[in-house]
Amino acid sequence: MARTKRYAERVNILKKVRVNGSWKLASVLERNGKIVRDHVLISGNDEHHPEGGYYLEWYQEGKRRRQTVGDFSEVVEAARRKSIEVNAQKAGIIETSQEPEQQRVSINQAIDEYLDFIKTHRKQRTYVTYRYTLDKLLREWCRKSFVDQITRQDILQFMTDCYKHGLGKRTVYDKLVVVLQLFKRYGRIKLIEPSDWPHYVETIRPIYEEEEIGTMLEHADQDEAIFLKFLLASGFRDREVRHVAWRDLDFRNSLVRVTAKPLWGFGPKNWEERAVPLPTALVEQLQKLRERRNGLPSQLVFPNSKGNPDSENDMIVKRVAERAELNCGQCVTKHGNKCAQGPYCRHFFLHKFRHTFATEHLRHGVDIRTLQSWMGHRDIKSTMVYLKGVQSKDALAKVNAGALARYVA
Repeated sequence: MARTKRYAERVNILKKVRVNGSWKLASVLERNGKIVRDHVLISGNDEHHPEGGYYLEWYQEGKRRRQTVGDFSEVVEAARRKSIEVNAQKAGIIETSQEPEQQRVSINQAIDEYLDFIKTHRKQRTYVTYRYTLDKLLREWCRKSFVDQITRQDILQFMTDCYKHGLGKRTVYDKLVVVLQLFKRYGRIKLIEPSDWPHYVETIRPIYEEEEIGTMLEHADQDEAIFLKFLLASGFRDREVRHVAWRDLDFRNSLVRVTAKPLWGFGPKNWEERAVPLPTALVEQLQKLRERRNGLPSQLVFPNSKGNPDSENDMIVKRVAERAELNCGQCVTKHGNKCAQGPYCRHFFLHKFRHTFATEHLRHGVDIRTLQSWMGHRDIKSTMVYLKGVQSKDALAKVNAGALARYVA
């Protein structure tokens, strides 16, 4: 606790906290003339809120003013100084500035405001990712109180802390992008040199081999087989598959569309709807599936048992792979079990069908721009990563017909 009344009789100390999903300024709790750290009054009740930053509030020339404070250790002294300044201005000892006071932005305030913006303007998954990076990592490890204090050394130290906690270079790269976006929003740019960025190996995306796909389809039931075929032929992401509805299927033109579903809070990634052509044979199977389900209330093509988006789609892939005895037997789950004892083989997952979709289309001559449109990539670089795993249809024939093949025969 810290003493406050005798220093700040005319300056209020507030804390910005989250209440029922929204941010609000609340009065700090005082006991025996001291403010209690991270405790505020909400509707007259004492509540503990470790999130958010501290603010000073006072009135100057009839107008309410507010100013952020770095952290709890500085709040009482800042309130004392502000109280002296306000009283001196009222007494005419110092002149009231005609220019608005330039307020420093604390790290806590910057994080709170930026996360509030992300939650409103981005998808929930993006918000959760950013919240972990900023709220858990940056807020916990940052040694500075204000945004204008951040230097290149602080960013490098953040990266070092990430490495010490076992994060890989690709993950640190992604975390760094989020942190720099935050500081750029508050005018802090060019905080690191190009050589400071983590260097990582861009891996070849894994794909399912023809034999694996055939074996999985042999061991899948009728509905599972159509589901796996749809994943392979559409290249849809997990959330896109969950929310594909019958109205998204154009049976006449053999197309499937990714469209927004406000009912379930789903919007296409990058906010762009798109259409993907499907093989005619699969479209015919989907038509028969719809006929079999005639009268069922769900408007989704692949719903769960209650007719809602199925969040367990990845487990369908893993269960079919286990049933087909394709598990590698070496993966260890978080519970300590090898995948030979359960369906959690890391070599079989839903997104791998998307990798297979992209690689096979490139292998069979689909141009990169068309594939970019089908994949829903905003940046062509995201599509070009699949070129690394592409081997053209006649590449092996050329290798076997070449001079080197004769030497190794």
